[in-house]
Amino acid sequence: MDIAYDWGLDQPPDPAAEDAGEAAGLGPEELPEVRELVARGWQLAPDAPLYAFLPAVWPRELRTWVPDRATRYDTWYEQDPKTHAVLRTETREAGPAMMAEIDDDHDWTLAQVGITGRPRGRLWLLKPPPGYDSVDAVLDQVWHRAQQQGIELTLNEPFVRLTARTARSEAPPP
Repeated sequence: MDIAYDWGLDQPPDPAAEDAGEAAGLGPEELPEVRELVARGWQLAPDAPLYAFLPAVWPRELRTWVPDRATRYDTWYEQDPKTHAVLRTETREAGPAMMAEIDDDHDWTLAQVGITGRPRGRLWLLKPPPGYDSVDAVLDQVWHRAQQQGIELTLNEPFVRLTARTARSEAPPP
């Protein structure tokens, strides 16, 4: 990949993570440290696989992280094969093995576009760059520009480069 990316391996966790309190059973957005940072204008980075690279290309001064202490849940359901009606569901905590499998999948996908070294166990929070009122507004602009430029809306090198340039408020190359 010809775009610089930086996982902030030398960037310490946000001070909001100190003395954060109890986390049992709380999702990412419910953690006390995340709630504090959101109240100060930070936004949780999207957790969609398409955006697993986002913290690495986001401006360093507009990102922070806290240790991921959140509880994740996995919902299993059984459907009637003829009617597709849900017959039963079961929700249970996703354990360390499930989370490691998800992390492995993200790392493999990122490696396909040349991004490696993603640190695990972090919840990333971002602030929008000047000219945008939210992280979603930045991503909406990326999608709009991608469609205009004929860039596929998947995790690929042109999409990553476009996202990085947009988040960094850089002009596209001539």
